[in-house]
Amino acid sequence: MKLFRLMGQIHLWLGLVVGVQVMLWLISGLIMVLWDIETVRGEHLRTPVQEASIDWAEDALPLADVLATQTSPVTDATTGWLAGGPVWRLTTENGPAMVDARTGADLTPVSEDLARQIALFRYAGEGELVSQDRLDTPPREAGLGVPAWRFEFGPEDPATFYINSQTGELRAVRTTLWRVYDFFWGLHIMDWDTRENFNSWWIKMFAAVSIVFGLAGVVLTIYRLMWMMPRKKRG
Repeated sequence: MKLFRLMGQIHLWLGLVVGVQVMLWLISGLIMVLWDIETVRGEHLRTPVQEASIDWAEDALPLADVLATQTSPVTDATTGWLAGGPVWRLTTENGPAMVDARTGADLTPVSEDLARQIALFRYAGEGELVSQDRLDTPPREAGLGVPAWRFEFGPEDPATFYINSQTGELRAVRTTLWRVYDFFWGLHIMDWDTRENFNSWWIKMFAAVSIVFGLAGVVLTIYRLMWMMPRKKRG
């Protein structure tokens, strides 16, 4: 009987401590499986980058000519596409750089006009460009540690596009669904700030306490069944 009372008290107090978080785990887990991750990330609102054909030997500037215009040593160079046009992407000691492969024009940092072209080129929704601005310190949802261009589309298929001001990369597409998902993800992993650390002591502690809570319930159930069986026989 003493063990039964002890398990009952443990179960009761642990239920008060972890019950809310357990419910949040269940609710947030349900929210996160209702939509596939591609929809959450807004993949349906991105126009895929089509690698149009170009003769890099004849239609584009030779790499040697591009390197000759750089004031910083180049450690890597690759070809790519930006807003439908060919570019040389360079890695220099001073950071990334882009050069128009046809004209040789320096595209870094990305200008407002070029960023707008990129955003309009990549947006696949039915809405229109509503606003645009440059952010020296992008918000957490942009996933960028460098200045970025932010473009808002709507009212149909509303979305926020974040474009890296150094590389022209469409870094993130954010929608209301993504923000709801992100909120519940933070609740699920118990990282309410960055929503990235799913290995914190908070979640470890609550997971361990939840196991003890469950085991206490198992002990109580077994003890109650064992205690009730003789009573039935006596009856």
